Amino acid sequence: MIEFSCPSCSKKYKVDESFAGKKARCKECGNTMPIPGGDIGGTRQSDSVRRAASVEAQRPQRTAQTPGQAARGQNSATPPRQRAAAQRESGASKVLSGSTPHFDFEISQRPDFALVTISLQEGQKVFAETSAMASMTPTVSLKAGFKGGLGKTLGRALGGESMIINTFTADKGPGEVTFAAGATGDAAHYTLTGNTLMLQRGAFMLHSEGVEVTGKWQGAKGFFGGEGLVLLKASGDGEIFFNSYGAILSVNVTDEYIVDTGYIVAFEDTLNYHVSVLPGLRGGSKLKTLFFGGEGLVCRFSGQGRVWIQTRHVQSFLSWVHPFRPSKKN
Repeated sequence: MIEFSCPSCSKKYKVDESFAGKKARCKECGNTMPIPGGDIGGTRQSDSVRRAASVEAQRPQRTAQTPGQAARGQNSATPPRQRAAAQRESGASKVLSGSTPHFDFEISQRPDFALVTISLQEGQKVFAETSAMASMTPTVSLKAGFKGGLGKTLGRALGGESMIINTFTADKGPGEVTFAAGATGDAAHYTLTGNTLMLQRGAFMLHSEGVEVTGKWQGAKGFFGGEGLVLLKASGDGEIFFNSYGAILSVNVTDEYIVDTGYIVAFEDTLNYHVSVLPGLRGGSKLKTLFFGGEGLVCRFSGQGRVWIQTRHVQSFLSWVHPFRPSKKN
């Protein structure tokens, strides 16, 4: 037997000699420690000691987990019921950071009160929705104005955004700008490489040079979707950040996926979509849903691409809070 103590909390262990030279995790404090070699004597090892020495040498038997599986406590070795049409990913509560040719960024305080920090080198710029800026260094200057011509400006307005775009330029040396969304929720980053990203009304937060944001008319799809006739269309080559109400989940669609229209934040233009009534509703319920809104309107995505969904619905929250509003008594 090998006898040793945890260097962190001093808890003592006895394990079989076959574990010599390997690593173990302390049952008390979780510290990872090497198991020394040696002969303490004896060959019998109790089950309680074996459980206490959670040896990492046994870990390779496990299959790597995706972020979504880890969040649900599942192992990828579990036999699937069917071939999944989509994979769900969530980076909630993690600080996201990156470095791009346009600027460095960090998204913190997730997923409830997301804050985007942009670090600019001298001469670099970032463009943002009005009222999104929370703070900035004195080396950065702000200029407000129209961007992209009258057509794109009006398109942004119809898509639920301001006609004015604020331009932040580090013209007095390196600087930093922080941005916060109006809604309580998350923020996400996406790199455009000549493709198009569709955003729900009010989701745009900020973008780098090389990106244009305008509106895209949705016709009947937008009307029946209940979320507005115009979606925002971001295209070009660069970085874009968008926000949500609630946390953001990224779903990789490989075949078909159905999302309630009130939960859609953004999706790639490689996906086809159409709005319909939730399967299973009776004829009368369908008619009522189409004209009065509420539960049952969904967007069917097909093809391959990503869609981002939020974990809260604004209208559902308003319906929940309405009975608690103070009312005047006659």
